[in-house]
Amino acid sequence: MNRKNTITKHARPALLLLVLGFGSNVLAQGPGMPSAVIKVDCDRSCLIDMARNYIKALANKDADHARLAPDVVFSENDVTMPVGNDGLWGTISKVRDGALELADPQTGNAAWFGIVEEHGKPAYLAMRIRVKNKLITEIETIVNRAPDGMPKPFGDPDKVSHDTTWNDMLGKEESRSRERLLTVADGYFNTVELNDGDVFTHFTDDCGRLENGISTTSNGGSASIAQGCENQFKLGIYRINKRVRERRYPLIDEERGIVVATGFFDHANTFDHYPLKDGREMKTALKWPNSISLLEAFKIRDGKISRIEAVFTYVPYFMPSPFAAHNVDHQTR
Repeated sequence: MNRKNTITKHARPALLLLVLGFGSNVLAQGPGMPSAVIKVDCDRSCLIDMARNYIKALANKDADHARLAPDVVFSENDVTMPVGNDGLWGTISKVRDGALELADPQTGNAAWFGIVEEHGKPAYLAMRIRVKNKLITEIETIVNRAPDGMPKPFGDPDKVSHDTTWNDMLGKEESRSRERLLTVADGYFNTVELNDGDVFTHFTDDCGRLENGISTTSNGGSASIAQGCENQFKLGIYRINKRVRERRYPLIDEERGIVVATGFFDHANTFDHYPLKDGREMKTALKWPNSISLLEAFKIRDGKISRIEAVFTYVPYFMPSPFAAHNVDHQTR
């Protein structure tokens, strides 16, 4: 199959197509949708407050104050577990200030990217919650703990800051529809998958990417091989990614040009070295099949990706998401 048709291979009909201006709740009604009107019972400030309240309850190890639905589904690194007992709930000792907070009232989703501590040791936390009737029905968390022998970035938690442009409201000429924003973000994953030098999305000249607290486009990691988002992809640095699987796009903020995605990068590792487009050779860091699970945010201005922020960690090869069966409720590709 021609790589230029990759987006068609992965695509499913998007569930939410905006037909009116910003802030409208009237959407194109697709097959199987009960109504073309999306009821918003928790606006952006409400969703951000719900996320902050959950994080506060987590810090205090007090799930009774987390505003949880009776049938809430909670996962940590794609494993479901009870809320308030296990995983980070049992080990957390602090939540640091300065998180990146994002929300989408049309889907009832909010996201939180920040730093926590477990018994005094820092870890990167990315969280997605879904809110319905002012209660949290889904909690999806990715926790990246200090390096454990795996070759994953782990930035100095004392030096991490989120780019201020995440909060910028876009002008009419810079903004794009929900479907267009989703397509631009999905094009990023099409580019990462089987990265062979072809680019299937658009980047600003100053595009920057922060992964687990470290800039991998201008400071560390892949930046030591090539600088900038597009330059790295044109070089084919990420050829190791056999597939980008279970892509979900639960949060889209048109006014700020933001998309939050979840998914898996699968590394089959059927080869342990590969050539870059400039003739240099790359070697795989791990020699066995593995996957990384991630929550990733994109800032899109004028149809181009300008900022990327991700938290990811290693999981067993072909690990599934407990929320994949629920993705009819989310925008998917």
